[in-house]
Amino acid sequence: MPRGNQAQDFDAISLDPRGMHHMQSHRFPKQWAQNSYNYLQAARRQCRNAFVLRSAIGDDCRVMDKKRANQSSAVNYALRERVAETENLYRSLRGSVVATSRELQELALAREQLLRTVHDNKARKRVTEECLMNRTQRPHREMLRDTAEVMLEHELTKLHETINSQRMSIRDIEARMAKLQKLKKSLEADMLDKRQALDVDAYTLNMHAPGAKRSHSARHHRKRPAYDHAPMTPR
Repeated sequence: MPRGNQAQDFDAISLDPRGMHHMQSHRFPKQWAQNSYNYLQAARRQCRNAFVLRSAIGDDCRVMDKKRANQSSAVNYALRERVAETENLYRSLRGSVVATSRELQELALAREQLLRTVHDNKARKRVTEECLMNRTQRPHREMLRDTAEVMLEHELTKLHETINSQRMSIRDIEARMAKLQKLKKSLEADMLDKRQALDVDAYTLNMHAPGAKRSHSARHHRKRPAYDHAPMTPR
């Protein structure tokens, strides 16, 4: 078989007798690009090796059988690698979602604690203000700027600064929670994509593996995902 036909096996699929071809395209995240390139390079190298072997031996039938076996093994290996990597990413994403949810809970508790503290400090501030006002009820001849008055004013200033600082901390927490909520949604969406991709690849591997019996979970993969109810196919 000419090498040009081998390339066509990977590049296009004939759709009608007029020779029109539909180019299959997939949009993957950036992290998959290098892996896909490596698999393509490996597939091309296998094809070149098969061509050299076929030319040297001269037995087209036996070489074609060997080539199909090698290609099948390469596909199975690639699928197993993809399943394993996707499963690892899925587990990592799930762990990140759990950690993010836990951190959101902790931030919510910290926010509630700060709100209670602000409420208490505001109440204390009102008491201090009333105390200062009450000192003005002293007789005119007894009016003086003593240590008690200075300390009350100092306490009022510190309470005011503390309340402002705690309000700023609350705003910081709320901003952080908003970012974490947004990140959590992205993690959950990515985790769902990885879960669906894992289901598809595990089912494809079960279909493609030579001599492998399809499991019940694989035949009904849309109802019972293989990775949720059965161990992954061993490498």
